[in-house]
This record gives sequence, C-alpha cells and structure tokens, in this order.
Amino acid sequence: MLFNNKKNILSAAISAVVIVTGASTVNAAGFQLKEQSAEGQGNSFAGQTAKAIDASTIFFNPAGMSRIEGNHVQSNLSYITSDAKYQNNTNSPGISGLTNSSGINGGESAFVPAAYALWDYSDNVKFGISINAPFGLSTKYADDWVGAEYNVFSEIKTINIAPSISYRINDKLSIGGNIQIEKVEGKLTNQQTIGLNTTSLTTLEADDTSLGFGFGVLYEYSDRGRIGFNYRSEINHDLKGSVSNPSAGVLFDANADLTLPAIASIGLYHEINDKWTVLADLAWTDWSVFDELDVKDNTGTTKSLTEFHWDDSIFFAVGSNYQYNEKLQLKFGLAYDEGAANDTYRTAGIPDASRYWASVGASYQASKQTTINAGFSHVRAERADISEAARGTKRASFSGNFKSSVNILSVGVDYKF
Repeated sequence: MLFNNKKNILSAAISAVVIVTGASTVNAAGFQLKEQSAEGQGNSFAGQTAKAIDASTIFFNPAGMSRIEGNHVQSNLSYITSDAKYQNNTNSPGISGLTNSSGINGGESAFVPAAYALWDYSDNVKFGISINAPFGLSTKYADDWVGAEYNVFSEIKTINIAPSISYRINDKLSIGGNIQIEKVEGKLTNQQTIGLNTTSLTTLEADDTSLGFGFGVLYEYSDRGRIGFNYRSEINHDLKGSVSNPSAGVLFDANADLTLPAIASIGLYHEINDKWTVLADLAWTDWSVFDELDVKDNTGTTKSLTEFHWDDSIFFAVGSNYQYNEKLQLKFGLAYDEGAANDTYRTAGIPDASRYWASVGASYQASKQTTINAGFSHVRAERADISEAARGTKRASFSGNFKSSVNILSVGVDYKF
C-alpha cells in the first residue's frame, strides 16, 4: 500500500510538472540555456556533471540518479534580464524610414522553467523525467532601426522532455541514459522592401518535434569525491511553417533544417573537509553544426539564406561550497563561456560573444523532505562586432557593435517523499 501511494504521488507530481512547465514562457537572450537548476546557478554550474546531489542530475548526468535516495520532485524558475546595447559606427540605410541608430537595445527579459521527477525503484535502478528548455533566444529591435531589413524580432523556443534511467554497476561506478523528445518553435521578423522606397514586416514562423538521446557515467573515486561524464546528442529538426506579410497574408509555405548541437561535459566534485567543497566543469558544444539557415518553399527553392558558420565552443566553470551549518550551504562560482559566432558572420538576431560569469547562491534544508535553492549570476559579454552589407533585396548596410550583459535569478524547491 505504501509503495502504491508513493507511485500515485509521483505520477501526480509528474503531471503537475508537465502542466506548469508547458504553460510557462520559454524565452532568453542566449541560444544555449544553462539555467536548468537553482542549486547549480550559485556555482555557475561548476561540478554539475559530477554533483549528483538532487533531482536536477537527471539533466546534467542521468547516471547521478544512482546516488539519490527516495522519490523526488523538483521545480525551478529562472528570471533573466538582459541588455544588448548597439553602438553604431557607419550605416547607409537605403530605405528612408530605416534610419534609427541610437538607443538600440535588443535585450529581452524572460522566465525559464525546469522541472524533474525521480523514482527510487531500487538500490541499483532509478527512473526519472526532466522537462527543460535547453536552447532559446529572443531579441527585439525597433521597426525603424538601421538593421531592420536583417532583424527586427528573432525567437527560438524549445521544450525537451527526457525519460531517464540509471543503473549502479558497483559501489564506485554508475551509468545512465535517456531519450529526448524535443519541440522547437522559431519566429523571425524583418523589414522587407515592397515598393520603390517602402518596407513592410515579413515573418517566418515554423516548428518541429524530433528525437535525440543522452548518456552519462559517474565514478566515485572516494567517499569525498567523484567525477562525471555526460553526452547529449545533436537533434536534427525539419522546421515547417510559413512566411507571411500583414499586407499580403501568407506568402508561401516554408521549411528549413535546424540542427541543435551535441554537448559533452566532464565534471569534478571533491569535499576537502566537512565545511568546504570544490567543483569544476568543462563542456564542449558542437556549434559548428549551426552553419546556415536556408529557408525554402515547397518547390525546394531557396527564398532566404542566412549564413552563420559558427565554431565549436567550450564552457569552463570553477566553484566552491561552504557548509555554514547543518541547514545552510553557501555557494560561489566563476565561469568562462566561449562565444561561437565570429565577426564575419555575426548577426543582430544572435549577437553572440564570449561571456564571463560570477555567481553566488545558497541551499537551505527547510525540513527532512524539503530543500530550497537560490542562485544569482551576473554575466558580462565581450564586445560583439557586426557588419552587414547590402545584398539581394536588402538595400541597407551598417556596422557597429553590441555590448551585452545578463542578470539571472533562480529559485527552486526539491521535495523528497
């Protein structure tokens, strides 16, 4: 009877997690979203591949579920505020109405949710499910800014649901894996020339659902330390939708291929003593798959081509935890997040550049069942140069740079039963 009650509670919790996460706005200024755990936010996600201390390990390394005792549900919410301030150098608008070059800020604010449920099936086998937004971006500019023929609004939203399993091989080694079900939606808007000297907003909207996989390994080299490895596969999306214009309705049905990159990470967790723990993480993202966005109609004819030619990137984070008392743990972290875009092909829709993180946070054991987590990160990006030359139907040319910064506040609750 106790087993059935716990299973019913877990099933209800999973249903609630799906409903709440699906109803939330998945939106952020970056393309890859690290904000999947309030507990990890305070460490700049250092050691996240090896921590395995709560249900969020389902996302960061499913093998880590082997260390978790009891059934868990966890909910996290991150609020992201961003600035992407544009400084104009030169421009030749081409269209008389597109001349705004001052006070341009493409940054958007957003909430990003993440949720988990874990079932402690046996000492060696655990099941879990994660619901995340692993990728997302949103940039928005005035309709009359100098780059409006290239970008007015860019948005990518994802939701990834991953049923997961872990197995403890022995006292030191555990493995885990998952199947990822991912939906992506995209919306891109720009000013398009429709007359001799007039423009009108044209919008591409498309979506797709596809599958990927992930697997992880956790090795506990001592009672105080462990290392972890995790791999999340690339996911190929065949986006289908339409291109429309308010004055002309739907212009044509559209499709485009979008491959979201594979990610591999390795992490370290080591307790120096009863008070201090050190953490580190190194992640590689295969951003070179993000080569171009080729929008075609139903005949296979290219209607719009945007080149990106991104490079693979690394993310490196170090952090520490201080156990203040039995209930309260304080967290610190620093990180370097290498940009994938380059000066030649960088776009205003994704003004990506290398970033530096500084984070603080805390975990509070409110009861035997409930842990409350909070984390704050300030992220500052290097200057992102951009240059667009007139081509095709686009008459404008401009050059300048973006200076971006991000503030992230995350809160979460992990409940054990």
